[in-house]
Amino acid sequence: MDRIIIPIASGKGGVGKSFMAANISIALAGLGKKVIAADLDFGGSNLHTCFGLHNTHPGIGDYLRAKYGKLEDLLVNTNTDNLQFLAGDARSPFMANMHHAQKLRLVQNLRKLNCEFLILDLGSGSTFNTLDFFGMTRLGLLVATPEHTSIMNMLTFLKLFAFRVIERTVPRNKSVEKKLKELYNRSLSEGILKVSQVLNEISDIDQEYAEKAKQNWSLYRPRIIFNKCEKPADLELIKDLQNTLEENLMLHVDYFGCLFSDSAVSRTFYERKPLNESSPSSFVLDDINLIADRITRLWTQPIRNSSDLLIANANKIFNQRLN
Repeated sequence: MDRIIIPIASGKGGVGKSFMAANISIALAGLGKKVIAADLDFGGSNLHTCFGLHNTHPGIGDYLRAKYGKLEDLLVNTNTDNLQFLAGDARSPFMANMHHAQKLRLVQNLRKLNCEFLILDLGSGSTFNTLDFFGMTRLGLLVATPEHTSIMNMLTFLKLFAFRVIERTVPRNKSVEKKLKELYNRSLSEGILKVSQVLNEISDIDQEYAEKAKQNWSLYRPRIIFNKCEKPADLELIKDLQNTLEENLMLHVDYFGCLFSDSAVSRTFYERKPLNESSPSSFVLDDINLIADRITRLWTQPIRNSSDLLIANANKIFNQRLN
């Protein structure tokens, strides 16, 4: 079965990443898609709470410790038809520090799971593991709020992801590795380290390496969802964000969704139930369902003028809810 892998990450915690992963999974399953949601937030696995499940299931940590032979044997049925859950490391601590071989084994077997959509709830921040899981596809999803700190942390995540992609483009080159280390350790007084600068410095050492890295990086097109928006004007930051992404990171993204603040979100965590059970008539559930529908129709293709479309749609929805 062909599958779409959607790793969901965030530059910092508390922006609603796990909430998004769980409820998008439920919404996709509600559209008749076969979905698996996997908790890859090693060291902070809590996706089970968003599904209303107890922390009693063996998961990826047990699998990597060779206690279980097949990853699919650990899949747990949820209360939602078409949706299965793969637990993280809550029963097997310290998997945040997994070895490289363990990570490769996990990635290979995640790709083999039988589903149409594989949703990966990644850890917050920019550890190598998180960056590598995000890089399982060219079209990862990032969750941010309109707050300045959240946007800055997202930009930091994307910058480190770019450097990780560049590092892993071709077989190891000691001269390039040395140069990259020098660049990463630059003083802040020397200004923001841009992807173009990194590629230019590498090109002086190995032009072919630099060209391959540039081509590889150009294939990535992350999607961004803004959570906890109070009003459509919160999205005015997109213009500056686009300029920063293009100028500093040589990166194009698609703006994929906007969720307005809703007290129903707090209720779903308090009740330890999915959103469609705790608040089936909430506006935020409508926003989630809209994103799920957009995923089924548009995920595999670039979206032209995605920023303008998102802002126009956010204004339309916001004004409709005022009336």
